[in-house]
Amino acid sequence: MRRAAALIGITALLATTGCTASTPAEPRDAALSATVDDRPTAIAISDGDLWPSCWSDDGALYTANGDGAGFGYEFSDVVMNRVTGTPEADDLDGEALALGDDLGQVWSGEGFTRKPTGMLCTDGSLYLAVQDLALDFNSAPAATVARSDDHGRTWSWDRSAPMFDDGVFTTIWFADFGKDAASAPDPEFAYAFGLDGNWRDSFTDAVPDPTELFLARVPTASVQDVATWEFYAGEPGDVEATWTDGIGAKRPVLVDERRQHPSDEDAERDEGGNGQTVGAHDLSVLSQGGVTYLPGRDRYLYTSWTEFTFEFYESPTPWGPWSLLLSEDFGAYPWSEDRIGGYGTTIPSKFVSDDETTLWLQSNVCPCAPAGASSYWFGLREMTLE
Repeated sequence: MRRAAALIGITALLATTGCTASTPAEPRDAALSATVDDRPTAIAISDGDLWPSCWSDDGALYTANGDGAGFGYEFSDVVMNRVTGTPEADDLDGEALALGDDLGQVWSGEGFTRKPTGMLCTDGSLYLAVQDLALDFNSAPAATVARSDDHGRTWSWDRSAPMFDDGVFTTIWFADFGKDAASAPDPEFAYAFGLDGNWRDSFTDAVPDPTELFLARVPTASVQDVATWEFYAGEPGDVEATWTDGIGAKRPVLVDERRQHPSDEDAERDEGGNGQTVGAHDLSVLSQGGVTYLPGRDRYLYTSWTEFTFEFYESPTPWGPWSLLLSEDFGAYPWSEDRIGGYGTTIPSKFVSDDETTLWLQSNVCPCAPAGASSYWFGLREMTLE
């Protein structure tokens, strides 16, 4: 299978893609290079998208899907699943454990639904970040974190108010530090990444497109107590991290104002009937994805995406400096089944090889989009680091 070529030199990337001095990180060569397969090759019989995950102390992968039945038989906007097996053995299998109102509530009223955005496994407990997302997918005004102490079967959260609202830090995912967070360099804390406004480019401009990635830390003993969260307030890549308990004082760890697929190209596609249903163009590149820590390399990988591209970054610390590792354009719709991109990109730490050269990336393609192909299940494609 042909593999997508990585864009390696960050200096060249800055010159050609528009990632300019507005990015706080100093331009530098990426420490790694990467290739990814053109499509998922390890697919589990399941239904849904997004699939944020974490690797728990019982050895299983726990993962939540949106808008589907997951590994069960009942449709819901959010389902929690337990997955066993590995992509190499081609024996991925799972079961649905809980869904819908058992996992979270809608805070923003009519016109919104629940979406899973991130998971954390630590000290034997599971945490799930759930956001309110507009039915047209173009704004995310509220989010909270639910907890399970029985490996995903029952969940609890503060039902009086969301932990985050007003569209501030409402797309949340946690750094993946391996099995039960055993590889965390700072085990006292969980690290959470967040976007303001929306989970990806807001196609209708209902809210500003996310161009800044934010970071928080919280003691693992009090993940659901928002009063104990601290937000990064320094410069990307500072030797010593600066934290504030005021969310209004938070500062981004990554700014990337690049845009993919300009409007003139999209207009030409629309005339031919192949444009994205909601008119996606000039796409911002920071979206809901995942951050996976590689302890052997002491590096962090952030896997982001746009409607038509993968946008992957790497960093020596959670607060940067982040460098663009790979920007892979799968082209305008329609795609073929042999080469597709996807959204909700994550790398489960359970499926990282011991030498950290082979990883497995999860992403989805919705049948609701005119992509010409679909990948609406838990599906993994191989990724290689050099």
